[in-house]
Amino acid sequence: MGYSFNHSYELAANAGDNRKASHKYIIAHDTGNDNNKGAGSGKNEASYMRGHWSAAYTHAIVDDQGIYIVGTPGYVAYGAGSPANERSPFQVELAHVNSQKRFNASYKRYVWVIRHYAAKYGIPLTLDGSGNGIKSHKWVSDNLWGDHQDPYGYLAKWGISKAQFAKDLKNGIGGTTSTPAKKATYLKTAKQVKAKTSVTRYHDKAFRKKERKFAKGTIFDIDSVVSYGKITRLKLANGLYITSNTEYVKKLK
Repeated sequence: MGYSFNHSYELAANAGDNRKASHKYIIAHDTGNDNNKGAGSGKNEASYMRGHWSAAYTHAIVDDQGIYIVGTPGYVAYGAGSPANERSPFQVELAHVNSQKRFNASYKRYVWVIRHYAAKYGIPLTLDGSGNGIKSHKWVSDNLWGDHQDPYGYLAKWGISKAQFAKDLKNGIGGTTSTPAKKATYLKTAKQVKAKTSVTRYHDKAFRKKERKFAKGTIFDIDSVVSYGKITRLKLANGLYITSNTEYVKKLK
């Protein structure tokens, strides 16, 4: 079983850090906000974070209803200070809820999405160990920078020990076992594509300088398909670039 992603609160193209993060850590947080634990707590946190990203933001917020993307996975987010931010292509917050039933549903999504991005970025499913792996915000504070201790206190409130969390990350939870991420497929030829999700336009093939973001359903006319290392990018007539990854765009002709 897998879960879908909600991109309604994703940062605009001109917001957030445009540096790519190295693939060393996945960082697990909780929001620490018991004042926001009613229905829609994840949406509320994601909406607030989107509007205040310059102070702090992570890549996603999880609750019992969804996985809300805020920062673009793969890029630096401002969730745990330097140098952890630069080493973490995915940081995720577990929103607070007000019942065991809601927590159980939230926790399944939380474990699943951590395992999903660990597989995508080749990060070991080890919790708070030495070297690369999944790190709690507490581990970051204890070993790199900061004073946060999450998410262990919040997990313990609902009956999840650190040992259980580590076991669930390693093995998955019933019905949420993650399979390795599919190898991305890139278009080799195309004259026109349609966005399957939001798509960002870039000034350069390396995707370091964002120009703007376009909504799902946008149709792009393609000038050429150009090589970028072992993959391809789609070059537009105006000289800007978009992804050729078929997870994000569909070839029309």
